[in-house]
Amino acid sequence: MKLESISNSQIRSSLKACAALDIELCDDEYLRCFTFSPDWCEGIQVATYDNGGGDDLVIVFSDESILIKGFDHESEVSPHAQDEYGVWPGMYDGAPEKLLSILDDEAFEKEDVTFCYWREGETGKWMQGPVKFNDEEDDGSSWLLPSIKTTPLEYIKWGKEYYEEDFNRVSVQRIHDVFKEYE
Repeated sequence: MKLESISNSQIRSSLKACAALDIELCDDEYLRCFTFSPDWCEGIQVATYDNGGGDDLVIVFSDESILIKGFDHESEVSPHAQDEYGVWPGMYDGAPEKLLSILDDEAFEKEDVTFCYWREGETGKWMQGPVKFNDEEDDGSSWLLPSIKTTPLEYIKWGKEYYEEDFNRVSVQRIHDVFKEYE
């Protein structure tokens, strides 16, 4: 997924659509992959993606700014994979405090992080702390960021695989309609 080609509002609207569709597809809240909290706190919206296998994304929105924290439980960058438990050096350095402080909520397990990106503005350059990898460690971003489904077709492809038979609870037209509703 090329983050540079997608605006913050596109990410936000797509995640709202994914969360709404997951509610229609799955009665059990704990089995849903996508959630969206439009009023996490004043001026803050939070979306999450949890694949159920120990990997997740937390996406924090404020005005035109966005922060994406990802955790790949199999990554060499994981705090759990270190000789001495800890967040990889530089991971959060430079991140906007207003967005970063939201991760202090225990629901987001701030220390479970293998990558963190942010952008202050609707479009433009994504930033990352001064993280240096020693041996080309994989932070999991290349396979976890595409979990953000930005089109109905991406969601359909993913949903058929994830929900299998239950995917038939919604029509293809309904998926297109929900994505259109949140544009």
